[in-house]
Amino acid sequence: MASIRPSQYAMQNRTDGGPFLRVDLVDENGNIVSPGAPSADITLVYFSDVSLPVDSHDWLLIMAVTAEELTFYPKISRNDNDNYGKPRYGTIERIELVDPSLQLDELPYDQDSLEALLSELPPGFRKDWRFGLGFLYEYRFIPAAIGELDGVDTLRIQAGEATDEVRIDGNRYCLGINEFEELCSRIEKISRRHQRDTAEDKKLVCYSGLLHKVNPELYPARARRLPPDVLKDLVNLGRDKLSNQDQRSATRLVKKNASSIARNEPRALYELKAEIELVTLGQLIEAYKKMMSRNLNEDHWHQFFTDNAFILDMAFGHPVKMVASKPYVGGKQVSGQGGQHTDFLMAARSTRNLALIEIKHPQKELVSKNEYRTDVYGPSTELGGSIAQALSQRALLLQDVLSLTADMEERAHAHAVPIVIIIGRTPSDKKQQRSFEQFRNSLKDIQITTFDELQTRLESIHHALQPEDASKAEDVECN
Repeated sequence: MASIRPSQYAMQNRTDGGPFLRVDLVDENGNIVSPGAPSADITLVYFSDVSLPVDSHDWLLIMAVTAEELTFYPKISRNDNDNYGKPRYGTIERIELVDPSLQLDELPYDQDSLEALLSELPPGFRKDWRFGLGFLYEYRFIPAAIGELDGVDTLRIQAGEATDEVRIDGNRYCLGINEFEELCSRIEKISRRHQRDTAEDKKLVCYSGLLHKVNPELYPARARRLPPDVLKDLVNLGRDKLSNQDQRSATRLVKKNASSIARNEPRALYELKAEIELVTLGQLIEAYKKMMSRNLNEDHWHQFFTDNAFILDMAFGHPVKMVASKPYVGGKQVSGQGGQHTDFLMAARSTRNLALIEIKHPQKELVSKNEYRTDVYGPSTELGGSIAQALSQRALLLQDVLSLTADMEERAHAHAVPIVIIIGRTPSDKKQQRSFEQFRNSLKDIQITTFDELQTRLESIHHALQPEDASKAEDVECN
């Protein structure tokens, strides 16, 4: 036996003869006229869920019919509902249908002629006045979406010449019949897919809870199969704000299918990789800027560079890799006291030649505040001390390099150990800039890099990775 809607079941059990219908054929002055009268101008259709006198003012207007169009006034039609008689679709009070194919040669004048007209309505419309006119329940999302527009209270569905239009005209949302039917088709497709998916889920639950549980070897666990193009449909529906769990699931899905994607959609995988790198670098730059704006100590910066070691590569003119973070470089006494640690021990990827990196913080001054001579500034105490510290570390490393690197998986060498010191910010004063450049470029085997210079390098890489503006690309092609 086919299932019926709850409203239909309730209707079958009514004993009062309701619901009730009143059809008035009236002229332009509102006077009721006889069927076929030349002065007949409009048919007004009224509804009540309870028995009412014909002249009662409690009848609900649910439809108006003219020779040019139908106008529906969808109402909540159950008297036991607290909102009885109010608009079914909230702020959308009217639905107008202009459809020349309905051929309104004669206006309906009673229940039979009205029902004959309703039976000719396009798919998606309710065709039984007893359950309230408007759209079928599954298409309620259409007026719900339009109802979010301010000042719009009427949905006008147009057949004939404007079948594909979508526009707003005053308080009306005008929708071509083709667009309306396409929406209904897509909604119906989603509903059918949901029903299939629900049925499969129920089968899987019963299989797992009954067969797999009683005999796992004979009935091995089954995984839920995703329907084809499910992700494409989700994207087309505009679901781009994923929860944290959805994001993790999407990441796992790409990981599991990476080989297949690389084989079937290599360009898509490459573009995804490039986009991830671009977004990740952009977020890294923002984090770097925030740290620059705060008075963080050296430990915070050390951890940041440890987590993002590729930034340290930019301080060298050749590829390097991190050998150790805060490594011991020697200097302990027999008693075990003393000894020095540098921030990072690096090695050239090709030759394994070692290098030292010493990290300070952006607030360190680079030149003295006072002039040594006119327009001449000496190095600050912090910069001079950092250089002396790094030189001492290098000397200790060179003394004990063989013993310190003996247990390394890849042999390292100390052919010529350069020093990189990351400290401070570029002075804003032009004269101080000149003194700073003259000083740091006179150093041998010691490179001074400022925190803002590293930021600029990161931003340059980020800019280079971004796709060219389409208009610029067209200009290049034209030239």
